[in-house]
Amino acid sequence: MPHEPFTLGSYEIVPLCDGWAPLPLDDEAPGQVVDWDAQRALYPWAFPPDDTANWAWHVHAFLIPYADGAVLVDTGIGDFGRPPFDVTGRLDAELAAIGVAPEEVGHVVLTHLHADHSGAACHPDGTPRFPNARYHVHPEDWSFFATHRTPDDFTGRFAMAGLEALGALDLDPSDHEIVPGLSVHHAPGHTPGHRVVELSDAGGTLLLIGDLLHTPPQVAHPTWVSNHDEDPELAAEHRRRWMDRAEQDRWTVCVGHFGRPFGRVVADGWRSADVPRPGRFG
Repeated sequence: MPHEPFTLGSYEIVPLCDGWAPLPLDDEAPGQVVDWDAQRALYPWAFPPDDTANWAWHVHAFLIPYADGAVLVDTGIGDFGRPPFDVTGRLDAELAAIGVAPEEVGHVVLTHLHADHSGAACHPDGTPRFPNARYHVHPEDWSFFATHRTPDDFTGRFAMAGLEALGALDLDPSDHEIVPGLSVHHAPGHTPGHRVVELSDAGGTLLLIGDLLHTPPQVAHPTWVSNHDEDPELAAEHRRRWMDRAEQDRWTVCVGHFGRPFGRVVADGWRSADVPRPGRFG
C-alpha cells in the first residue's frame, strides 16, 4: 500500500513506493569524513537494520490529485531494476490500491530521466502507461540521454522514445506552471535537465527536490559534491540555493530517496515531518 499522504492546503501528496535496496555508504560524500553511526542514530529509517556498510535507497513517485485529474511527479523504476538497484516497479499496484486509473493522470512531470525516476513512464513495449497524460521533460535531459547513453544503461529515455511521435511529450525549457499551483524549475547538475517541482497552496509550499538530495548529510552540507551527479559543482550550487530557500521560507521538502520523504530543512540538517508510516522503512 502507498504511504500516508502529506497534506498541503487542499492537496494531498501521495508517495507511491517501489521499495528499497541497500547501496554502499562508501559511494556517498566523496572526500568527506562522515560519522555514519551518528547519522544512523538520527535517521534510523535511512539505513538497513544490522548493516553498517549501506544506506537504504528508496524509490518513490508522488501522486497529486486534482479536481479534474492528477499529476504524477516521477514514475519509479518500472522494469529497469537490476543489481545493485534491485527494486521492482510497483507503480500499477500502488495506483490501483488507492483507486486511481492510469487514464486519470493528466500530467507526468519527470524531474530527470534516470530510470529510477522515469522507468515506469511507459510500458516495456513503449506505449504510454498514462495514455491521457502530457509528459513534461526538460529538453536538456531529452537530448543528453539520447546521445550519452546506450539502451543498456540506466535511463528511461529509450523506453519513452515513442512519446514524441504521439505528441505526448512537452519539452518546454522554461520555468513555468503546469497546473495551478504546481511549477517546474530547472536545477541542473545531477543531470543537464534536472528539475525541482514547487507546489504551493494556502500559504504553504512543498518542494519536490528530485535528486538534489540522496542522503541526510547533504541537507546539512549542501555544498559537498556527490558522485551521483554529472556536474557535481553545479549540482551542489543548486542544492545549496534550494536548501537555503527552503530553510528561510519554511517550506516542506520531499525527497524521493528518503524512507520518510517529507520534512524540513533546519539549521543543523533535516527534520522529518510527523507523517505516519507503515512498516520499518516507511
